[in-house]
Amino acid sequence: MNLKRTITRLTASLLLAVSMVSPALAATGTVNTEGSSLRLRAQASTDSSVLTKLPHNSQVEVIDQPDAGWYHVSYKGTEGYVSADYLIVTEDVAAQPVPTSAEPAAQSDEPADAMYIKVLQGPLNIRTGPSTDYDRVGQLSVGRTAEVLDVLDGWYQIEAGYVCGDYVREVDAAEAQNSSKGQEIADYALQFLGYRYVYGGASPSGFDCSGFTSYVYKQFGYSLNRSASDQLDNGTPVSRGELQPGDLVIFKKGNSSKRATHVGLYIGNNQFIHASTSKVGVIISRMSDAYYTTGFVGGRRIV
Repeated sequence: MNLKRTITRLTASLLLAVSMVSPALAATGTVNTEGSSLRLRAQASTDSSVLTKLPHNSQVEVIDQPDAGWYHVSYKGTEGYVSADYLIVTEDVAAQPVPTSAEPAAQSDEPADAMYIKVLQGPLNIRTGPSTDYDRVGQLSVGRTAEVLDVLDGWYQIEAGYVCGDYVREVDAAEAQNSSKGQEIADYALQFLGYRYVYGGASPSGFDCSGFTSYVYKQFGYSLNRSASDQLDNGTPVSRGELQPGDLVIFKKGNSSKRATHVGLYIGNNQFIHASTSKVGVIISRMSDAYYTTGFVGGRRIV
């Protein structure tokens, strides 16, 4: 009986404490956009700037509901507003008064279809705001892609800052994914910088030029032909001006009867990595280096 009496008193105390809490009760919400992302805005309006995007199924803390169309939420430390149409609230929220017919609710937001950009000229400066007057905080190389959070006066807001729209183009999710995979492959290849050249080699114990590109792509599930000439038949052709990280760059030097004599892997910013000679091994060269300004027979996009 004493235990039961103690529990009863504790329950009553808790109920009293709850009744004294401010009406704006925190709750949990789950973003439900069927695969796309949801804009987190600075104010409860579709005209307000986008702070970030919330992925499908992400969890937020609901702070309150200022009107019928919006929730005030916190996501990873950032507070903002999201459309009530695309948030499933798992606990009751004590909302502020909902507007009457004389006070129409704010326009509902739509789930954000993902937008991506691809850098055409670079390295492209990333700035803290949508103008060249703002500080530079980083750069994107040619061929890099990024998801767009917002568009302001010809500038694209990405996660790292803002980039000028004059030097990028919009791409769909599939192209952005392929570009990201190409960059991943280029980044992987860089770990072999300085490895030795071995004629006929196709492993970290020693590479020749086509053995190097074959080995790198094999790690990502792609099978390339073994020789530089035959790698001209892999993937799809791209021009010198269309190269992006991960593309093969293929050359023919001298009077060889072969279609190609050398191949490397483009890494961006007019550079490529390749197994060069037994004297220098795997190195990075520029497409503009005197030896490579002539003899370019093609680029091949594998991903």
